[in-house]
Amino acid sequence: MVVAIPARDEAGSIHACIRSVDRAAAEVAVPVLVVVAADSCMDDTFAVARSTPTEFCELAVIEGAWGRAGATRAVAVQYGLDIVPADSGSVWISNTDADCLVPPLWLRVQLELAIESDVIAGIVELDPESTEPALMDAFTATYILDGEHHGHVHGANIGMCGAAYRAVGGWCLKTVVGEDHVIWDAMRDVGHRMRQTTQLRVITSPRTRSRVFGGFATDLDKLGVQPRDLTEVLDVA
Repeated sequence: MVVAIPARDEAGSIHACIRSVDRAAAEVAVPVLVVVAADSCMDDTFAVARSTPTEFCELAVIEGAWGRAGATRAVAVQYGLDIVPADSGSVWISNTDADCLVPPLWLRVQLELAIESDVIAGIVELDPESTEPALMDAFTATYILDGEHHGHVHGANIGMCGAAYRAVGGWCLKTVVGEDHVIWDAMRDVGHRMRQTTQLRVITSPRTRSRVFGGFATDLDKLGVQPRDLTEVLDVA
């Protein structure tokens, strides 16, 4: 099992992210390799990640200047697939972001759902401890869920089998933003078994300054700029 985590200037959050994935690794019976790809960092992300102790998973930290979200995710995944002692088609690939915390059952739920699914998209929740009440209310009002189901796709919370990943050529290397929708649409177009479920959740940062314009933080920022028209400005599908 490979967990890919792209990171750019995330020295303040990468330790907690890795630790949360390590706790999740304790709940599965398969080996877990976590790959952190530190992209064009100007802070201590690489050093902090390398010094983070893990007990239940193996950790690899690489650094480079890939410059795009899709490319950074792709490098992290490929690094993991090159190391894991199994056919890459049978390896489950989990993806999250460096400013996220995953729950203890995050990996177990994916493996259970993978029995009938080739790719699984979960949801994100804002960190209740660091999110202003007004932003939390605005986000909750516009982030539509339907029981166990939803219509969202987030690179911060998506898993897929290696065979499905290879079939679509992996993460798009040229995509600066929206790489999650690109790979999801590609898998749908070739007929893979898709599932979007609220069973799979991660906690993410409420920051409104995006690493790239058009990302999730940009959507949150729009909530503060135009609070009277939330349904039009928020598009975090």
